[in-house]
Amino acid sequence: EGALVRSLAVGGTGFKGTEWGTFTEGAYTFCSSDGSSGASFTGDGVTPIQSSLAYEGAETLELPGVHHFCWSDVFGGDWVSKELTEDYRNGAPWYGSPEAIEQWATFL
Repeated sequence: EGALVRSLAVGGTGFKGTEWGTFTEGAYTFCSSDGSSGASFTGDGVTPIQSSLAYEGAETLELPGVHHFCWSDVFGGDWVSKELTEDYRNGAPWYGSPEAIEQWATFL
């Protein structure tokens, strides 16, 4: 039986745990359901895709190259994750960027 309320699980991809610094790898490891390292996971830089799309009964949408957050817009973004902050400064979108919203807002 389907979900009682229509829902959408959205997750960004393209940010592998080993390639985006210790913050990303640590965040992915924290989300690991089996306690394994987040080194091999991909996701939005904070949440691995398997966690983002794990909402049972929800429709799913993967957004390649989309960040979890607009890092350079907040105080301390460089401190939390210099790699993700730099990528966002160079034009990478986050879930609230117009090009990302265009993809998930059609669900509304």
